[in-house]
Amino acid sequence: MPLLVLKLYALINNPEQDLILNTVDASALCSVVMILLGAYARLGLDELREFRGMSNLDQILGIASYTGSVVLLCLLMIDLVNSYSSVENTTVVFSFFLVWPLYALTALGAVLFRQRKVDLTYPANLALAKDLVYSGLDIFSKAVFAWHTCSAAFGVQVLGS
Repeated sequence: MPLLVLKLYALINNPEQDLILNTVDASALCSVVMILLGAYARLGLDELREFRGMSNLDQILGIASYTGSVVLLCLLMIDLVNSYSSVENTTVVFSFFLVWPLYALTALGAVLFRQRKVDLTYPANLALAKDLVYSGLDIFSKAVFAWHTCSAAFGVQVLGS
């Protein structure tokens, strides 16, 4: 993710861009922190499964982790959208990083689903659904990014703006 963020800003090639996160390096760091916060809530707190039975500190940390991750995603996307607004062919790039919120919505859906389940085991259908959604998002976003990068490298315009 941080490498993708750096590549997106390199494609813009606008040193005078006005970023909320101040620098391109700060944006890449933001993406790392965003992933770590999401991973902590997902793996460290088991998607807040035992929310009612958790200590107050764990409840606060879990909610803060998810919220912080989503806030960082929003800041990163605002910077990218603003930066790319001056680029000539934005269609492919926007389609690449505007699917990113679907990752957060999928994670939130899993948390809400697990809150409703009484069984403490991880539901197989939920794991399958999440894997399918995440795989689809990965394939779409990475393929679109590769397509855009290759078209830029060969000087071919893909999809009109």
